[in-house]
Parts: sequence; structure tokens; C-alpha cells
Amino acid sequence: MNNRRIFKDSFDLYCWFFQVVAVLCLTSVVMWLCLVPKNPIFTIVDFSFLVFNIKNSSLHSGNNSVLLNVEIFNPNKGISIYYNDINFTLNYNGLVVGKYSTKGIYQGHKNITRKEVQMYIVDELFWQEIGSRSINFVLVLETIVKFKIFEWRTKQRGLKYVAYMSNVTMSNNGTISSEKLVKLYHKSLHL
Repeated sequence: MNNRRIFKDSFDLYCWFFQVVAVLCLTSVVMWLCLVPKNPIFTIVDFSFLVFNIKNSSLHSGNNSVLLNVEIFNPNKGISIYYNDINFTLNYNGLVVGKYSTKGIYQGHKNITRKEVQMYIVDELFWQEIGSRSINFVLVLETIVKFKIFEWRTKQRGLKYVAYMSNVTMSNNGTISSEKLVKLYHKSLHL
């Protein structure tokens, strides 16, 4: 009889211990899912070309540039983001034809920040081809971020985004035909 009671007491102890461990594991998984930061979302809301004279290829004026309006959305609840410099690169036919860099910013949670990016492009081939036919080019965005969760800051994380702009044409009067609201797609970037 005494052995039966010892067995029952030890079984109850093991059940209680298992329940505590299960509750702690479930709680830690839920907290981990809530506190894992999501990467920001970058969208090109609008873009335009500022061209001095596309027909005569007067590219020495310094006014030939691409103007992008970029929207940065922080999808995290309760997690803020610190951005280092945000670097934009415009590639055409495998060559870099424009670069621009903005200063680092702080973005609160569930916040939308808009940036205007103006890249000067002196590549004559780019302007001649966009004036005569539709072209494709690639916009690359790179930055390094830190996430702020309560008062704790994460390690730096390198982010790289790419947007493929296809079938972009410009008429003689300067209007552009292409898709608007181009989302930049996240690529991995190792530090």
C-alpha cells in the first residue's frame, strides 16, 4: 500500500512538471512570434523623368534625372526601426547609370515615411533609348537597419530590395507610361 502511494505521488509530480514545461514552452513560442521583427516594405509610389532636352541630347545641363517617390512602411506593432543611410542604384543594361543616398532615419511602429529620390543620370544611351522606345531597368535599394523592441535594440541587419521596371516609355511631351505602385522585393544581404 505504501509503494502504491509513493508511485502515485511521483506520477503526480511528473505530470505537474510536464504541465509547467509545456506552458512555458507555449508562452515562449507566442512571445517569440510576437516579437520577431518584420522587414519594412518599400514601394515606388510615383516616378518621373526630368529631362532638359531629350531630342538634342543636351545632357550637360545637369537637369537630366529620374525622380522617385518612395514609400517606406513599418509593418511591426510595437517595434521601431533605425535605418542607416538608404542607398539607391539604378541599373540599365547591366550598368549603373544613377546613384543616390539618403541619410539614416528613425521610423516608429505602424508608420509610413515618404522619401523623394532624385538620381542624376548622365548616360546618353539611357536617354536616347527611353526617348525612342520602351526600356527595362532595375532599381536596387540597400540599407542597414536595427529594430527597437521595447528598450532593447537588435543587431544590425542588412537589407537589399530590388524593383524591376519594365516597358517604361516616355513620349515627346515628357509623359511616362508604365505601371505605378511598384513594390520592391526583398533579397538577402549578408553583413
